[in-house]
Amino acid sequence: MSEQYIDIETTAEIVKKILPKMGEYKVPITPQNYRVWYEYYSGTNKELTHEIDSLIREKRPFTHELNRYLYTKYFGDDHNKEILREVQSKTINVLKNFLEQVLATTSSTSHYGDKLEKYSEQLNRAQDLGEIQGILEEMIRETSNMVESTRDLQSKLKEASTQVEMLRKELAKTAEEAKRDALTGLRNRRAFDEELAKLLKSYREKGEIFSLIMVDIDHFKRFNDRFGHKVGDKVLQIVANTLNYTLKGKDFVGRYGGEEFVVLLPRTSLENACVVGEQIRENVSEKRLRVTKTGENLGTITVSVGVSQVNENDTAESVIERADRALYLAKNSGRNNVKSEKDL
Repeated sequence: MSEQYIDIETTAEIVKKILPKMGEYKVPITPQNYRVWYEYYSGTNKELTHEIDSLIREKRPFTHELNRYLYTKYFGDDHNKEILREVQSKTINVLKNFLEQVLATTSSTSHYGDKLEKYSEQLNRAQDLGEIQGILEEMIRETSNMVESTRDLQSKLKEASTQVEMLRKELAKTAEEAKRDALTGLRNRRAFDEELAKLLKSYREKGEIFSLIMVDIDHFKRFNDRFGHKVGDKVLQIVANTLNYTLKGKDFVGRYGGEEFVVLLPRTSLENACVVGEQIRENVSEKRLRVTKTGENLGTITVSVGVSQVNENDTAESVIERADRALYLAKNSGRNNVKSEKDL
């Protein structure tokens, strides 16, 4: 929650409002949802308050997907904040040591010194990894220009440029790893949210359609309960590898959470996306799970698939919700099949 101080009486009033209102909007009382609505009533997060007010005015139902989206957007990036602080610290240390050398030289470097101080201030204010990466790239360009024009500082500037370039590469690697699922190697939920936002923006600005496929492993709990979590993890990896094998080019493949996977297909109609969904289903159903040492057959892996296509009234949540509803229709229709929003 926000670290802004709220007195005990105010907190008590907030608590009195939260639970009845969550009940009114049928929001499950989980720690994550409670945190969202506490911040809403405390008024300390203006952006969150504005977004929930808009949702209430539009009479949008607070679905599971919407609740998870709100929590992830406003509170779910703690890991990336830790990465941000670490990269800030390393970068500022390089700047501090180098600034002492630069500012102690002749006045010809004063302009460059002013710029480095500006970069140091920007780094302290940076809010995300992408912003830091942009600052580092600008520093590299500025340093290269300085190397060309100032012979006296060539060796020192070259050394600093190398250090900053190493930090930039480390940052790029760390940012990429932060968007990968550790078990399957696929993109994670955060990466999916970002890609979906890009496709929505492209659709609104250029009219470029896209489709979403949600894939859920049938009877996944059975694998975990009967054979243990190692086998369950292997099932997840097999499905992830099959998705990678089936999909190519600019298609986005990610792990949505648990035994659910997501696919984003740019410039793809609902009909063609259903064809892709059927290919995924068929390719997975061909997989047989066996114990390597004994050859014991542990069963067939199958998946259920739901498909939606963006339309002019869509938000990120509504595209997901239709695909999710189609997915559950597929599961309720016997599993191991594909359903689209047309079947709803």
